[in-house]
Amino acid sequence: MPVSPPVVEAEDRFDPIYVTPDDLDDLATFTGLSREACLTRLREYSSAEMVEAWRRADPRTAGDILRFYQSTDLYVWELMQWHASPSRSPYWETLGLLAERFPATVGFRRVYDFGCGVGTDALFLAERGYEVALVDVEGPAFRFARHRFARRGRTARFLPSASMLPEPDGVYDVAICFDVFEHLPEPLEAARRLITALRPGGLLVEKGSFSGSQTHPYHLEGHEARYGGLRWHCWLSGLGLRYVGGSAIHRRVDGAGALVQRARYGLWRATGLWVLRV
Repeated sequence: MPVSPPVVEAEDRFDPIYVTPDDLDDLATFTGLSREACLTRLREYSSAEMVEAWRRADPRTAGDILRFYQSTDLYVWELMQWHASPSRSPYWETLGLLAERFPATVGFRRVYDFGCGVGTDALFLAERGYEVALVDVEGPAFRFARHRFARRGRTARFLPSASMLPEPDGVYDVAICFDVFEHLPEPLEAARRLITALRPGGLLVEKGSFSGSQTHPYHLEGHEARYGGLRWHCWLSGLGLRYVGGSAIHRRVDGAGALVQRARYGLWRATGLWVLRV
């Protein structure tokens, strides 16, 4: 008799103290619900809803996966709830480190946010002077990201993607890819394209978890065996990267390059600070 996988409930990943008034206004003006109803929805949302929608859709190909993300509005609630989770603090620490050590004012202005979702991280960077290009499939979550920037009076470029791979339109100082690789049929090709788009000395800021396909089936099956844990480090090393520490920031440099000061986040073994030898 098959055993049902555990479900991550809202109370395990959501704390309303991390929801800002702007977040609620973004949701209310986008959905037409009241601010109170939006907060209730965030409290009560369960990732089981996304799991059920995924299993009903049963996507088998890259095109199927693309159409799923183009059609579901559940990802708006999934991501807004996750972004209000204390468990996401390492991401905020990483973004804070980026803003502190590599500010827009010293040559790291242009940011390519691949798989931007609802735009939370891009908003954080835009508010600190970065010029952000937000990239994702054209669906409810991407439209919500666009709505958030417009409502808050922030400028950015929005680049809807027609595939599950990045297609950078130029050279960037920083590329961000948070919780995206595990959703992609070709994560290594996606990483290669992101690295190619970085200028020498540019930064790749990434975090991915290839585990959890039983509880989160949109973390594609088979990826954990191929890319999980330190395997991802090995694959990235094959792209010319050298592992030098435990943070979410990677750097592309000419020659040997300078070592970037690192911060250690033990929760995320599959992330690292890298130097690209070119």
